[in-house]
Amino acid sequence: MHEDRKAISGYACLIDGGTVSWSSKCQELISLSTTESEYVAVTHAAKEALWLCSLIGQVFTPFIDPITLNSDNQSAITLAHDNQYHAHTKHIDIRYHFIHWVIKDKKIHLVYCPTEDMVADVLTKALPSPKVKHFAATLGLL
Repeated sequence: MHEDRKAISGYACLIDGGTVSWSSKCQELISLSTTESEYVAVTHAAKEALWLCSLIGQVFTPFIDPITLNSDNQSAITLAHDNQYHAHTKHIDIRYHFIHWVIKDKKIHLVYCPTEDMVADVLTKALPSPKVKHFAATLGLL
């Protein structure tokens, strides 16, 4: 987080081991929790992944299987799968609940990825040089 308290969202879309789309930018809102920040980030990543699949499906063969999306925040994953009202999440804007609906429609498969393996972290925070090099290689940038 920066001085303005806005979290940084980052994602990378890989196809056959190569990065075809990525983003790293400050979120529009000031999140009240890490869960909210991660939930917002997952929603943005899902929208991009669905758009890419739609584009590729129009040019080649449409995708049938759900798109796998990784997150390193188990609370955000639980919230995305759960459609129950919770007092501690009532402040999250309804537009970010889009992720719940695409999971329910089996368009996105949201899975846990341990933080030490989260490649998109290179887009959102300062990391030690060896980790940056490893993640950059994983993204196909080296």
